Amino acid sequence: MTERVAFSRRALIVPLLVVAGIAALTLWSAFGGMAPRTAPQDEGARPVRFNMAWLPQGSMAGIFVAIDKGYFADAGLAVEPVRGFGGMRTANELDQGMFEFAYLDPLSVALSRAKGGKVRMIGGINMRFPAGACFVRERHRVERPADLAGLRFGAGQSSAIQALLPAWLRDNGVDPARVEQIQLDPAIVVSSLVEGRIDAAECWLGNSMALFDKAAKAKGVTVGRIAYADFGLDVYGSGFAARDALIEKDPQLVRAFLKAAYRGYADAARDPKAALAIIRKSYPLLDEAVTERQIRETAELMAAEGGSHRLRPEKIERTVATLQASGQLRDFDQSAQLFTNAFVPMGKQP
Repeated sequence: MTERVAFSRRALIVPLLVVAGIAALTLWSAFGGMAPRTAPQDEGARPVRFNMAWLPQGSMAGIFVAIDKGYFADAGLAVEPVRGFGGMRTANELDQGMFEFAYLDPLSVALSRAKGGKVRMIGGINMRFPAGACFVRERHRVERPADLAGLRFGAGQSSAIQALLPAWLRDNGVDPARVEQIQLDPAIVVSSLVEGRIDAAECWLGNSMALFDKAAKAKGVTVGRIAYADFGLDVYGSGFAARDALIEKDPQLVRAFLKAAYRGYADAARDPKAALAIIRKSYPLLDEAVTERQIRETAELMAAEGGSHRLRPEKIERTVATLQASGQLRDFDQSAQLFTNAFVPMGKQP
């Protein structure tokens, strides 16, 4: 077994380095050298930086709609969306005061607070956990967690899935040692699965699922998926987060940001094609079909609890319990500090 694992990792290393280099160059060309072209802001507007946790994509459409339609400007804010590098790094950067707000998940927030961080969720977006395990149907048959045993599972090195997977497997009667976890640059997770360098991979609705399907079609294969939520993981996905210090010092800013942002997301859900056109004003290289699908999937995730953006304590506590089951967050007593609903707009957005 040791020889097989060592061989599989050696076999991955060289091709992944090549792919990573190509991916980095592609991402720089598409996003790195081009700041988003957004609607003109009033000179007196307050600058606000928002960490998108990853590259601009359909899940961020509500932010770009709120900028384009002047919802943030009406609130006296000049919002700058900035690309991120995964949940854990996003939590750290938010905690360090590099951003006022971020797109973040409760798993990363809990892990951050366990290490002394002071950030919390302030409103939900993915009201159903959007992650799952993807595989190529022509190579494997995965219908339940037990079918992942013996497979190589790839996930981004900053993904909360790295901490989550062992506990989820154990809860479903699978020895985590039987699934080889491989940490990858997030930019190459899709290509690694489709090209057969790994057997299964993390995949997210509103994010990478559309990319997996596109890459698989080009390769002449099909991608299957099992959702973590269908096998006992009833937790929240990402939403909005801010630092405790900002929440305490400037609650009006938090309230104004959320109201404008949710208004943008409501517009994006009503008219995904118009939202697509808006986000492509800033990032014209975004794939139209992929981005529109991300917008629609995000709208469905937001509607999962009747359109409410409020976070339920029992669901947040399940996040903590899951991490504790994985051997993390021992003696953690901050569940109540992981979120607040004090600033979530009530009722439907206009």
